[in-house]
Amino acid sequence: MPEAKSRILHKILEQGAEGEKSFTKERQLSAQALSLHVERKGGRQAEGFSWAHYVGHHWSGEGEREKLVVLFGERAVEVEGHNLKVLVDGIRDGQLNGIRELPSANAALLRQSNPDDEPIIESVKCYPEFDEILKEIKGENNDKARHARRLER
Repeated sequence: MPEAKSRILHKILEQGAEGEKSFTKERQLSAQALSLHVERKGGRQAEGFSWAHYVGHHWSGEGEREKLVVLFGERAVEVEGHNLKVLVDGIRDGQLNGIRELPSANAALLRQSNPDDEPIIESVKCYPEFDEILKEIKGENNDKARHARRLER
């Protein structure tokens, strides 16, 4: 009986993962991605980074997990997971246009069986954080003037 439950759970998790790849690339081989769309777990928070502001990236392997940091002007995206070389290749080719943080269950399934060598993105962090940027725009960090203003650069 426990085997039947695990098969059923596996089918449910597979159905939830359909169409939700951990990354997307520009479909046309000759086209270049204009921006990088970063989506967090659950899909309720997403941010965009223009490739026109791309400064560089650093890819490192720390034990079992890999880390990829991509700089865009004064902002950064930090990705942790496995098989991140696929993302690095997409950056070098100029075709990476989306990164999606995977739910824990989907990441666990991909770690067990990953025939397409898809990157397993376990964590995505953006710096400065979205809320910090919003507070700065609204002027909430300015005790004197409490009104919207431009970001200081």
